Amino acid sequence: MTCKHDFYSHKPIIPSQASHSHSHSHGNSHNHEHFRDHAHSHHDHSHAVGANTNKKMLKICIAITIFAMIFQFVYSIITNSLALLSDTLHMFSHAFALTLSYFAVKISEFSGGSERTFGFFRAEILVAFVNSIMSFGFALFIVYEAVCKLINPESIDAKTLLVAAFIGLVANAISGLLLIKADMQNINIKSSFIHMMSDLLSSVGVILGAVIVYFTGAFWVDCVLAMMIAFVIGKWSYSLAKDSVNVLLETSPIPIQSIKNEILSHEFVLDTHDIHLSEITHNFYVLTAHIVIQRENLDKFSQIIGELSQNLRQNLRIAHCTFQPEWS
Repeated sequence: MTCKHDFYSHKPIIPSQASHSHSHSHGNSHNHEHFRDHAHSHHDHSHAVGANTNKKMLKICIAITIFAMIFQFVYSIITNSLALLSDTLHMFSHAFALTLSYFAVKISEFSGGSERTFGFFRAEILVAFVNSIMSFGFALFIVYEAVCKLINPESIDAKTLLVAAFIGLVANAISGLLLIKADMQNINIKSSFIHMMSDLLSSVGVILGAVIVYFTGAFWVDCVLAMMIAFVIGKWSYSLAKDSVNVLLETSPIPIQSIKNEILSHEFVLDTHDIHLSEITHNFYVLTAHIVIQRENLDKFSQIIGELSQNLRQNLRIAHCTFQPEWS
């Protein structure tokens, strides 16, 4: 049974079943017969659920973040605060991430034509990877500047710094609340939200630093806070880069043994092998596998793959399955 797939609606169009059998030698020296085409089972992947909400929330967050970023950048120069500058760079990387996420959501709506069989869903992963690399570069820059200022301390306008950091905190809090209304299962929305929360925490740190500097005059606190923010950015960047690379390298997001156990739990499946699971984008899994069944159960193959697909969807969230039948 073959499937055509409409990636704009993301729902399958299933034509009539066609089968063909032939025999061949396999590794364990017994004969098998195969359908000419792999058997597919599709469900509505529901990947684009809430796409309009995502775009709306992202646009609002982009506007708020850019405004706060420009404001903080100006006042980081006025106050001579490296911590505020690091928070501004953090906010810039977030504004960039939000913008890329918005375009990723837009791009993923297009079908991609006949050659891009999975559309543009991987655009989200590429965006996340680029953002992680850029953010890590910012973290290195902040550490370098912090070391330089520790060697050559400079005075800081603590009062103005406090006001600027507080405005940044409010902007991050508003953006975070808006993103909660979007699809938090989406990798870019989720990464943007985490980034926003880390930015909010860095704003809190800058405020605390401004208070300490104001009452103690310990300007080195600003540099220490800047390095702490850089550490948060670096850790976040590493996590995002790791997740993105795993998807791009086709690393199975679910243990293969768990998939095998689920398939073998079916009463008519004797064995399974050549299991491959890919994550096209967040929560969009594609599975291919060979299953061995008894020859007398050939007429039940449609029933078998239907039940397997339903179980895999319910228990492991795998919504796109392709099975290759084999039998003794």
